[in-house]
Parts: sequence; C-alpha cells; structure tokens
Amino acid sequence: MARLFPFALLLALIAVALAWISPPRGPKTVVVYTSVDPDYALPLFKRFEEQTGIEVVYRTDSEADKTTGMLERLRALKDHPDGDVFWNSEQSGTLLLANDGLLEKYDSPARASIPGAFKDEAGLWTGFGCRARVLIFNTQRVKKEEAPRLVEDLADPKWRGRFCIARPRFGTTRSHFVALMLALGEEKGFALLRKLRDNAGGKPWLVDGNAAVRERVAEGTFDLGLTDTDDVYEAQTQNRPVDLIFIGQTREYPGVFLVPNTVSILKGGPNRGNAQRFVDFLLQPETEAWLAERGAKQIPVRAEVPVPAGHPTMESLKPMPYAAAPLGARLEELSLKIDRIVSGIEK
Repeated sequence: MARLFPFALLLALIAVALAWISPPRGPKTVVVYTSVDPDYALPLFKRFEEQTGIEVVYRTDSEADKTTGMLERLRALKDHPDGDVFWNSEQSGTLLLANDGLLEKYDSPARASIPGAFKDEAGLWTGFGCRARVLIFNTQRVKKEEAPRLVEDLADPKWRGRFCIARPRFGTTRSHFVALMLALGEEKGFALLRKLRDNAGGKPWLVDGNAAVRERVAEGTFDLGLTDTDDVYEAQTQNRPVDLIFIGQTREYPGVFLVPNTVSILKGGPNRGNAQRFVDFLLQPETEAWLAERGAKQIPVRAEVPVPAGHPTMESLKPMPYAAAPLGARLEELSLKIDRIVSGIEK
C-alpha cells in the first residue's frame, strides 16, 4: 500500500486540476467567484440552492487580499472563463474587471429599485449592502467626543504618531483614497496625504490590511485608525476596547465613504442563465435586509429596506459623492502614486 500512495495522490491532484480547467456546466450549476466572508456568502448560497435547485460552485482565494488573487485569475482566464458571477465585497476590483472587458451586461429586474449611484449605467455591475469607512479608536485612550470627525483632522498635531492606516495599494483603503484624490483634485489631495504622512511622526503607520488596523488600535499600539465598519463590529463582539466614528473626509467633502457589495456576470461564463438567476436573487431587497441584520450591519442602498433599531442608514450617513467610472479608470495609476507618497518614497 505504501508504494501505491504516491500514485493515488497524483491521481487526486490531477482530478482537482481538471476540475479547475473544465468549468462546471449544466442546468443545475452556477460558478461564483467571491471575496465575501464565508459567514455571509455560504448561508446565502444555501438559500439560493434551496429556492432554485441550482448548485453554487464556490470559488475564492486563500490570500490575505482575496480580491487581488481572484482578479489575477480571472484576467488570466479571460479567453476561457471558468466562472459565471463575480460577487465582490467592494467596488474597485469590479471596476477594474469592467475596464478590462471581462464583464457582461445584465439588466436584472431587481436592479430597478437600486439608486443610480450604486449601479453601472451600462449594466455591467450593481451595488447593494454597504459597509462604511470609519475611524476606529481605543476607548481607553480617546474619548468619543474628542475623536476626529474628518480624515483631514488626523493632520492635527494633537494626533501626531497616534494613528495608522492600511497600505493603500489594495482593498477599501485604495478605493477610499483614490476617490478622495479625485474629489479634492490631485494638488489638494496629495497635499493632504503628505500632511498625514508627516503627522505620523516617523512611526510605522502603514499596516497590512484593515484587520491589522483594528488589531493595532485594540491592543493600544495606536490610538486611532481608518478601517471598515465590519472590522470594528467584530472587535466589539469580542469585548475589545474600541468604538467608531462615521468619519467624513474634509470640510469641503464631509460625507462618509461607503463600500458596497458589487455583483456582475463574467463574460463568456459557462452557465449564463443560472448566473442571471443568482444575480436576481442577490439583488432582491430581502438580501439587503438579511445583511443589515447580521453582525456586520451592512447598510441597504434602498431607503425602503428595514434595518434594526440603532443601525446606520443611508439617510443618516450622508455619503460622500463620487463617480464610479473615473474611480475605475484612475484606480491603479493613482493608488501607486498614493502609496509612494504615504510611504515616503515620493515627497
């Protein structure tokens, strides 16, 4: 038996490889690439399967930045796609795929009630259920009434060396900062970044992701940080000493930056009809209500979708306006320059 084991293992590996090379096809299958956490994705997959009898083939990535790994795979498979749907936990990766021509138009009936700011005019993607960019602070070190209300307030000498952010090359920090640069104009925007960098006081204020921001603040290494709502809520369920401010941007742009889920159909996928049914399912108001009730307290984009008492709403947050098309067009270029500035490579 010992001699046969390597051969059996080889056969198993070949079978796995073939499963990836040959996309699942058929009347009862849909292949979904998603960066959404399993705690949210899997229950919704199960609900869809129960309602339709269509099996969801779940594809994600094991990297710390799951979206980045999936984007590279989807780009590599452009001419022979093995997926049907891209359900992204944010918007920037979706915009990049749209620019690359990897998405297919679909005007879902459920899309009609989605506000225009959260959907592509050409029908390539639709947003729903948002998180928000927030200030996280350590409640043992900062009083809520004294915490900054605007990103530009972090440049105040009072906060010198006391705050951290995720590196802005990826994820929601990238979307947030690029949108802010576009809103302010590059001259004002880059000047603000330099002020923040200089006020970091020489400390290693750039960390590897939003979860790392949460950890550094919760443990007291930093007093403040910029992260997403779900990271703060998760820490609070663990009784860690953190709270949040729905932070605005500048006095000129005081709104909160929102991070919607986005869903789109991959061009040339093997199961187009089932992909449409999955998108219809995901965009129904009941899905937004379900996401609002869960621990991440995602914010419905539709005003009529109910949320539990005390949860944030679109009306209460007054979102920061930005145009998705310019964000997608300048995302990679500007995020590189932003990263060079905040890391001190470029003065």
